Amino acid sequence: MKLAIVLVAALTLTPLLCQPPEPKVKTLLITGGAVVGHDWKTVAPLLKKQLDDSGRFDVRVTEEFRCSGPEALDGYDLVVVDYYDARRKEFQWSERTRNALTEFVKSGKGLVIYHFSIASFEDWPEWENLSGANWRPNHGQHSPPHDFTVEIRDSDHPITKGLRKSFHQHEDELYANLKWQPEGSYHVLATAWDDHGLYQGKAKQPTPGEGIHQPVMWTVQYGQGRVFVTVLGHDATAVKLPGFVTTFTRGAEWAATGNVTSPAPQRLREVTPGVGAAPPSDAVVLFSGEDMSGWVKKDGSPSGCKAKNGEMICRRGAGDAHTRMKFKSAQIHLEFNIPYMPKEMGQSRGNSGVYLQGITELQILDCYNNPTYSTGAVGAVYGQYPPLVNAARKPEEWSSYDIVFRVPKCDERGQELQPGSVTLFLNGVLVQDHVLLRFRKGMCEPGPLMLQEYSGWRPEPESTMKFRNVWYRPLE
Repeated sequence: MKLAIVLVAALTLTPLLCQPPEPKVKTLLITGGAVVGHDWKTVAPLLKKQLDDSGRFDVRVTEEFRCSGPEALDGYDLVVVDYYDARRKEFQWSERTRNALTEFVKSGKGLVIYHFSIASFEDWPEWENLSGANWRPNHGQHSPPHDFTVEIRDSDHPITKGLRKSFHQHEDELYANLKWQPEGSYHVLATAWDDHGLYQGKAKQPTPGEGIHQPVMWTVQYGQGRVFVTVLGHDATAVKLPGFVTTFTRGAEWAATGNVTSPAPQRLREVTPGVGAAPPSDAVVLFSGEDMSGWVKKDGSPSGCKAKNGEMICRRGAGDAHTRMKFKSAQIHLEFNIPYMPKEMGQSRGNSGVYLQGITELQILDCYNNPTYSTGAVGAVYGQYPPLVNAARKPEEWSSYDIVFRVPKCDERGQELQPGSVTLFLNGVLVQDHVLLRFRKGMCEPGPLMLQEYSGWRPEPESTMKFRNVWYRPLE
């Protein structure tokens, strides 16, 4: 009977294990045309790279699409347009080419229209229906490139879901006063404030009042197909910004499939703060209080610490506890409880430590009425920096560390180019302020968080350290 069960289980799991990876979105990037303030020769390769790097797209680029027909779009799921005809006959598309694109989208395929491409094809009304809004004579202007904030207007759309409510766009063009199609034929995803003072009285089109929010990303439903339009990303610098990269790749996936599988990057993710002792929504919990499954000894064997009543109990002799998970730059939170040891003094009184990457120690010690050397006190980067103040609580009271750790920047050989750093709060009080860390081998690689067990140094008294609420947020 047992053999039959094993065979059935194996047969059941085999199809799952053999499932092919999800097919990539076949994408045609149409570029070329005139270079009038918008250098497609520089930007188009960057757009392709962003799609390729996401792992979801298989991209081919064409610089000659003017006389193509429907056969040129066979097999593709998505078209991305980075093209400007500059009202010049030699750059305009044939009627057959135009019909091929509209029928492609109507049939249920996807289209992405990038930046100044909305200014193309003034003699093609259907391009305006595809675009939703266009740069046209007396309709379209911008102040000099500047920093602005993009405000998400629909946080429930697949493209923007999970993103922060706003993000910064550096030195980009902000289009205003475009020619829009009737309301209801497009859906605005995000806007930015067009500060009319930045025109310095040189605007050629109306700029009433102090300013107005202008759409910068929107969608259009065209037949059975989907169109995503972004007017962000004026040049090579602007298209490399995190906000552009994220919304461009997610917008492309949505246009092609109607869904978005790409996760929001950490720096643009919307985070819900935890209530009480709960971690924030994007935290990786290292110890939840239930078990020690995420912790091991240095040799990989099970940790000698135990989970009980929501606490990690580390008695003398348990050995150092290492996380199975390894990481680099991170925001880290943990709480610790030092035992009451009135007969001991100095480093023998409640000694432990938090080791970043298993290398750099943030000292734990009972420093409540217990003098010791400065770089060995609680809140010290052991052997490197004393704490700014003594913010110790009494032993047997819960204390907390909140850590912002940045790994060093290294070259391909593992040599330090820029030092790592740490900022540390002890019980909510700043005790280390962005101090630069002494470089040691291994700091260029991901490493575990280690909680030290002190008994191996010399005959030490019986002690029990407790930890709880251990989590981190990756900052990479």
